[in-house]
Amino acid sequence: MHTVSSSAAANLQSAAENGRICAIAIHGQRDLAEHTRAYPGLFPARPFDPAVSAAISLATAFAAPWCTPEQLRLANRAALWVFAADWLIDYRATTDDEIVALVDRCRAVAHGAATGPDDELGRFLADIVAELDQAPAFAARRDRWWAELDRTLTAMHREWRWRAARRAAPAEAGPTFADYLDNADNFGSTFVNVTHWLRLGDGPTLAHLTELITVSREVQRVLRLVNDLASIKRDTTWGDLNALLLTADRGVVEDQIGHLVDRCRDLLRPLEIRCPNQAAYLSRQLGYTSGFYRVTDFWGEL
Repeated sequence: MHTVSSSAAANLQSAAENGRICAIAIHGQRDLAEHTRAYPGLFPARPFDPAVSAAISLATAFAAPWCTPEQLRLANRAALWVFAADWLIDYRATTDDEIVALVDRCRAVAHGAATGPDDELGRFLADIVAELDQAPAFAARRDRWWAELDRTLTAMHREWRWRAARRAAPAEAGPTFADYLDNADNFGSTFVNVTHWLRLGDGPTLAHLTELITVSREVQRVLRLVNDLASIKRDTTWGDLNALLLTADRGVVEDQIGHLVDRCRDLLRPLEIRCPNQAAYLSRQLGYTSGFYRVTDFWGEL
């Protein structure tokens, strides 16, 4: 009889679990690959290389490993949509009027308006709305989802205006570090989370949706700053805003991350009893993404 040491058994179990999670992510990646092919105008090969879809689906799978691929499908699609909106607003738009028109179209589509044949971002959003319409929880909470979509688009637009102002007058004061952090809805993770929670629609999640959104906003701030620490070189090259461009002291950003993580833990503590799966989802989202950004970020090369 062969015996297996406790450490070897633990390694086998851990590897098996990680393999299962990665398999869930592969399902998600293949689904997202179909969407990048379906909307070629939204996803040019640079910077939307295949690793973008892989990174999105891995993040979602590791945040909620108890979910099936089908349960995570809409969260993945919503995250990919956020990347497309960010690309069009941050890097493709050249005038404020373009962004106003884009944001207005998205708001109209979210409320049921028809999309034009050339509006790929609107058609992708309409696909997300159509799937949400099949979720029983969505009808009574549609306004919550609209609000998160609006916050995301408004924050993206605000950042574009900040960047445009800095280009026009580099010596003038731009947003403060506090202003920038308050605009973290442009990161889009809370919009994705609310989409995911309404798609799941389980009782504990719906009962504590307001508290979950509150924590998600704090997690989103952490992810915004952790992303910035990892992507300062790219952001400088692309002309993007970054926390490190607003405060030269990296320690200020790291201290802020520490304070925010402590606040997230405090807010999550009661939810670990009342809504354990989604409390774990936010904790795992925070931990996974923080580890991911130590090595790379989501975007491909231009």
